[in-house]
Amino acid sequence: MSLWRGMWLLMVVVWSPGVTSAGHGFLTAFGNIEWLPDPGYTPDSPWYPLDTWQEAGQLLLAPRPEEKIRLCVTFAREKLAELEAMVSAHNSNAAAHAVSRYRAYLEQAGQLLGDDLVDRESSAAFVANALLEQQYILSLIYEDLPVGVRAGVLRVLAVAQEHYTQVAALLSAGKKGALFFKEEEVRWSVQMAMRVDDNKPEIAEETLP
Repeated sequence: MSLWRGMWLLMVVVWSPGVTSAGHGFLTAFGNIEWLPDPGYTPDSPWYPLDTWQEAGQLLLAPRPEEKIRLCVTFAREKLAELEAMVSAHNSNAAAHAVSRYRAYLEQAGQLLGDDLVDRESSAAFVANALLEQQYILSLIYEDLPVGVRAGVLRVLAVAQEHYTQVAALLSAGKKGALFFKEEEVRWSVQMAMRVDDNKPEIAEETLP
């Protein structure tokens, strides 16, 4: 463990009472994190359009923009579960479709945050926290994914980080500061994921658009 990592963990212990022990043996700022759900129908299934229509119907019927935002975040998590399943199955085309829908839900949530009727800071805090959790989960599962197809997941992490930066800009200094330890843990965890392939033999990578 690096000196910087050790100092940072000590700071977490001292200043963050909500910190818990993670499965990998380190302390984590992501206590009681909700993991990715079962993917259900995946993009390679002939029944997948039913999933799309159901989600569209739920969004249409949601009466308030805050509810639509929460649905977008929920559906985005499901797309990441689909992504994990399709990468594990070496199905790059289906994985790319899950990524496309993930990106679309993040964009929709961002647009809804601009609605004048939205409690912007509360909703932005919810989305920001969700995006940090999603990055953290992806960074942890990255090493277990097939080497030939997992590189695209790093680009998905970049998409999530880009949207997080945009959403975090809507937060007050206090709410943004409350996410500091999670931001740092995500940064460290993503860096570790990116280093996983450093000592791997070069192979032809299947890529996600």
